Amino acid sequence: MPLDLNDIPDTDQAPADARPTTALRELDFTGSRRALFKALALGAVTVGASALNLFGARPAGAEAGPYALSGWDRNDCKDAYPNGYAEVGDTTGAYVSTHAACLSGTWRGSVYCEKGWHKYGTYENGAMQSQHVPISTSCGTSTTKNAWKWTTPDGKVWRCSDGYSTFWGPGHSGQTYLTICRAPVL
Repeated sequence: MPLDLNDIPDTDQAPADARPTTALRELDFTGSRRALFKALALGAVTVGASALNLFGARPAGAEAGPYALSGWDRNDCKDAYPNGYAEVGDTTGAYVSTHAACLSGTWRGSVYCEKGWHKYGTYENGAMQSQHVPISTSCGTSTTKNAWKWTTPDGKVWRCSDGYSTFWGPGHSGQTYLTICRAPVL
């Protein structure tokens, strides 16, 4: 049976023999029942909005990556670098000989990418084993993102996706480094 709001009596229409409810009596709550239900409704809305964000509902223009990663929806990081920044060339990968695009990281390059975002997981390459974990950081704001887009002088747009990589094998005994995945934005 559907509930019709007109069937719910106002507080001044209560029957003369009405008694206060015993529901929620065991709670140590000094506010009104109405305040409690408002708090519950607000909590439900918050959980619902969080679930939408978790499953990829993002503002228009924001990039969504794997593992609920979020990318910067601008081609700059003017909040942190109002006058620009000195891009640093790739240290490895397919774009070593192209215009520099990304900033920071011990190593930068396409080898740290998987489907255009920083790798996640454990990989083996001969005697070398590596574990990659994407991270989210801020760009001069309180908003955290995993990736930023940069435009190079030739007009190409690149995604620079941040992560930590730990290496084991010849010459490495579990050192962890900040690595940057550089991938073209198509």
